[in-house]
Amino acid sequence: MKIAAIPRALADSPNMSEKDMALFRLTVEKLSEEGHCTVVIEDGDEIPAGCDAIFHMTRTAQMLDRIAAREKEGAAAINSAAATRNCSRITFTEILTREGIEQPHYTLLDTSMSTTPALRFPGWLKKSDGWSSHPDDVQYIATKEALINAIGNLRTRGIDKAIYSEHIEGDIVKFYGIGRNDNRDKFFRLHYPTDGKFGHEKINGVPHKYPFDEEKLRTTAFKAAAAIGVEIFGGDCIISPDGRIYIIDINDCPSFSAYREEAAEEIVRLITSKK
Repeated sequence: MKIAAIPRALADSPNMSEKDMALFRLTVEKLSEEGHCTVVIEDGDEIPAGCDAIFHMTRTAQMLDRIAAREKEGAAAINSAAATRNCSRITFTEILTREGIEQPHYTLLDTSMSTTPALRFPGWLKKSDGWSSHPDDVQYIATKEALINAIGNLRTRGIDKAIYSEHIEGDIVKFYGIGRNDNRDKFFRLHYPTDGKFGHEKINGVPHKYPFDEEKLRTTAFKAAAAIGVEIFGGDCIISPDGRIYIIDINDCPSFSAYREEAAEEIVRLITSKK
């Protein structure tokens, strides 16, 4: 197969660039070892015509446009350009809502509003479009005054829309999946995080490891991924003390740092299945 491989731009990989690149390089290495013609394309360069598949971690609009154009010519992109765009926060939030997948209660806010609506505290203020690339793109909010200040900061940065989600007490669990639709041979892993992009996990404290239905989380995660369209995905959820599962994030092609070797092998199998 002729495969174009595109890494994630540094601007889209805050505090995660080394981990993202480690997965990318390992996957490219394994593709090459299997005899595939794998060409690395830097984010911003043209994608050559005639590719059978495109493995990418990009999130830049220009490259996603170029990937979409090659998809129209017959290349299999993993994840597709459309699916990657669906991982923009407001988009995946609305998709999960339509699918009936449980999330914390949320409110859409306009950062130019003159008065703030009545909201419950604490909560999380999140930039609605795109992905988190700045420490203030996701903020823990304990008071109305903090909310007003945080909204003002987003507005100053030119961000028009935000999402306010209620805080759920419980354990944060990260999950990772590879493949379309769930069955028992699909790659799925989960763990309690020890670190994160901006350290927000510390708000929920040391995990209590509340009992929950892991099979339900697996089913829910693959259902969400299928609705969004991603085949390589990760995400975060909150497990409440009574075992309820709240999805709080879905990501396209995470670093899989805790499972890098086996994830890269599974990604290669997924890519080569497209021929």
